[in-house]
Amino acid sequence: MLYVGIYRGLLFGIAGWYFGRRGAVKNNALDEVLAYIAAKSRSISWYFTIAAISVLLSLEVLGLSIGTIPSLGILLFVHLGSWGLISIILHARMTNDPEETGKGKLQLVQGIAIGVSFLILFAIISVLSGERRFLLAAIPPILLTVIIIMSVRRKHGGSGKRIG
Repeated sequence: MLYVGIYRGLLFGIAGWYFGRRGAVKNNALDEVLAYIAAKSRSISWYFTIAAISVLLSLEVLGLSIGTIPSLGILLFVHLGSWGLISIILHARMTNDPEETGKGKLQLVQGIAIGVSFLILFAIISVLSGERRFLLAAIPPILLTVIIIMSVRRKHGGSGKRIG
């Protein structure tokens, strides 16, 4: 009864995928762009998964073991979360019209999504391991994301106003 959420999540994920594909077929949205985005996001998500495996192995070497099931859950979260996040980012970049929306707002949303993902990941690791120090490990990636957002905003004028 403890891991019922895993199977429920899997069931909802499959149902969401099925109904999403059905809706995409009705709207003629299954094209080469979607195939490219899906392949590219799957490829990039493996890099995030490899990084997560390296972090989990490093934690084990340092003596901070969190167990098999939580580790696999973290890996699944990282892989599927990065896959979805990269899909959203690629879709936004490939369908974004800079004359209508402006690049600054898109990059701000992407940066916030990446920062929140890091925070959620480290919070999950912190709760599962009982070590609050893992939340401190979230500070460098989040600060790096903020610095990148600020530099991009300055490069593009920083106003985020609509063009045209």
